[in-house]
Amino acid sequence: MALKANKNVNPMKKSPINRPQSLAATVAERLKEAILRREIALGEPLSEEKIAVAMDVSRTPVREALTILQMQGLINILPRRGSIVFKPDAEELRALVDYRLHLERLVSRLALERAPEATLQGLREAISMMDTARAADDSLAYAEADTTFHNTFFENAGNPFFCEAFDIASGRLAALRVHLSAQLSLHRHTTYSEHLMIADAVEARDADALQDLLTRHIAAMEPNYSGALQLLDDGV
Repeated sequence: MALKANKNVNPMKKSPINRPQSLAATVAERLKEAILRREIALGEPLSEEKIAVAMDVSRTPVREALTILQMQGLINILPRRGSIVFKPDAEELRALVDYRLHLERLVSRLALERAPEATLQGLREAISMMDTARAADDSLAYAEADTTFHNTFFENAGNPFFCEAFDIASGRLAALRVHLSAQLSLHRHTTYSEHLMIADAVEARDADALQDLLTRHIAAMEPNYSGALQLLDDGV
């Protein structure tokens, strides 16, 4: 006897299959973490063979992982030259700063309008992380807290597409913070006080002050990072 289909069953409402992360994605995450932990330098050439040996995988997932990181802007794959970690020239740095400035100004205003309390809490928590990093004179931890601070605006803007848009540049910006924070001693100088003032503007619900502070804070990134990149090139 043929079984009758149950008309009440909607296959589209079933739970999605939980698939394990691909090997290439795992390799990509480990490489990204190594870049963001300063274990791999900006502009450093990468060997597929050495990575495969170090991670005990074949070269195929390594090649796929490098392609993933290229899409995130952290790796440049050059014909006949192989893969090189992102390191911006003056034009690319200028474009990155311009992109971040306009996008973060927009999402900060939205976060202040839509989720002021959650935004302030996220900023204060990031500042607490900065305080811990400053006490330990840990520029790497400070750079990570800096990233957390600014990501708070995107997380509270009320639109996930802004987060997706920021992903185009977020990895590169985080890498610059991490690799250049030591040269700039950012955790000991003006950026810390600027973060405090930005949080204070959010607490006061002062949208105009917030926009002005973020504009000056982000615009300073171009000359600061340009100078720090030159120090790296000079081996300082």
